[in-house]
Amino acid sequence: MQFLEYMAVAYAVIWAAVLAYFLVLGKKEKEIWEEIHDLRSKLSEGENAPRPDA
Repeated sequence: MQFLEYMAVAYAVIWAAVLAYFLVLGKKEKEIWEEIHDLRSKLSEGENAPRPDA
């Protein structure tokens, strides 16, 4: 029982790191989805534009 406090702190630190990792992944995923949405809207705008060869 001598090192129980250290084990509890290590356990908490590991879970905090896992939580931080998932938060960073979530932020990056949101940025990617926003970029996909922007690209899709730009593509749809480009499809509606008149063609110069027509």
